Amino acid sequence: MQLKVVGGVVTGAALVAAGAVIAQANGGKAAALDGGLGVQNALVERQAVAGAANTVKVFNNSKAALTVSVSARPWTQSSSGLVSPNRRSTMSTVGVSGGSFTLAPGATKDVTVTLKSGAPQYGALEVVGLPTDVAKQKGIVTGYRVVGALRYKPAVPTYALKVGSAKIKSGMVTLSVKNSGNTTDPVSGTVRLKGPLGTRQGSVKATRLLPGKTISLAVMSAKRLPAGRYTATVSLKQGTLKTNVRKKISVKR
Repeated sequence: MQLKVVGGVVTGAALVAAGAVIAQANGGKAAALDGGLGVQNALVERQAVAGAANTVKVFNNSKAALTVSVSARPWTQSSSGLVSPNRRSTMSTVGVSGGSFTLAPGATKDVTVTLKSGAPQYGALEVVGLPTDVAKQKGIVTGYRVVGALRYKPAVPTYALKVGSAKIKSGMVTLSVKNSGNTTDPVSGTVRLKGPLGTRQGSVKATRLLPGKTISLAVMSAKRLPAGRYTATVSLKQGTLKTNVRKKISVKR
């Protein structure tokens, strides 16, 4: 059995099973593909308080009944900063009422997502819809997957970045950055690279880091840099935190 793949997902997450038709979750009403699955209030963003509850509406715009599952999953984050739901795990601190159900064509269902702990939590809300007779169908079968975000923020944010070495990786000047704080507020900044042919300047694309995670933050393209030694002066900002670092880089051709 194959599942047809079309569309894109806001988190860049992995596909369901052999693949899936993926609708976008944009934090408000996740618009369903024509004849597909939709989710309203796919982004939950609020202060972390035990018992905090949010209602997420799932609707079936397809012409067939769907078996739907709603799961709260922790994120995984690669060294490049890309996040995706960990499909092998669920968040024990987030409850989902009626997380598995059948939805008739044109029907909707409210699902309650509840935070069990008062500690900050960050994860994905994954909604998957497959035809109820998927096991009997042959050839290409259309399934649906919507991925939203769960951001339960701390009452008192702590901003702390640990900056490590700079290096050339995949054609980019990268900086090792660890989020030692308790928020996922984006990290952004500016970079000034001084080398044999003068100085180049650029901006660091805003990137979210999960607490405790270390990524190779891309700060500037290195594809056209001639060989030589460079000094990178990087100014990073996250929330109220501002930090400046200076790193040496060697480019070999």
